[in-house]
Amino acid sequence: METGKTSKYLKYAIGEIVLVMIGILLALQVNTWNTNRELKKEELNVMKSLHQEFFENLNRFDPVYKFHLNRKKTIETLMLSKLTELSLDSLKNLNRVVGNNYTFDPFQGIYNSIINSGKIELISNDTLKIKISKFQDLLNDYKEEETSTMVFVQNNLYPYELDDLKMSFNIAHQIKESTAQEKAELKQSLIKLMQSDKFENLMVFVYGHMTDIFTEGPILREEMVSIINVLESEIETHN
Repeated sequence: METGKTSKYLKYAIGEIVLVMIGILLALQVNTWNTNRELKKEELNVMKSLHQEFFENLNRFDPVYKFHLNRKKTIETLMLSKLTELSLDSLKNLNRVVGNNYTFDPFQGIYNSIINSGKIELISNDTLKIKISKFQDLLNDYKEEETSTMVFVQNNLYPYELDDLKMSFNIAHQIKESTAQEKAELKQSLIKLMQSDKFENLMVFVYGHMTDIFTEGPILREEMVSIINVLESEIETHN
């Protein structure tokens, strides 16, 4: 009798243990499912934020790159045109475009936050993760070329024009209607400056400094478009 009761109690105890274990496993399963759901939700938020920032930066990049193309074309015009046949307004505009500096300054608050916080690891698509991680290197390569050109212009073209270009304060700031003599003097001064050997040398160097902008720029833009497209695909999959 005692043996029979012991056997019965053991079976009952084992059953209880099995039920408890099943309960624990189910609780762990639910907890894991909830955790994964929260991680997926956070991953989606990260990708949406990155998509918005990259999209805005693409729109900021295009006018900057267009400016560089325009300056390249302007230098070619200056070097190949008969300057005496151009109007004063045309000469002023050509000189302004050559001397202006315009650089790509993207928003990177979200990008830097995600990289520095380690949230980049939330992205499950390894290809996308690698592309985002390597983007900063492409950006730095491009910005180095812009900075190199800007510094050369500031250090060389600006001082030369300050010393050799006779600029009318009235014409420069349009205080009042310019006289025909003022316009004629400025035109002659611009032509003399632009026909000088030093100005041509400066244009050769500016043009040379810009060369890599047109190599690195398309690579950077293509990568931004690629990242945007992959982000859109992943966001659509996660929704």
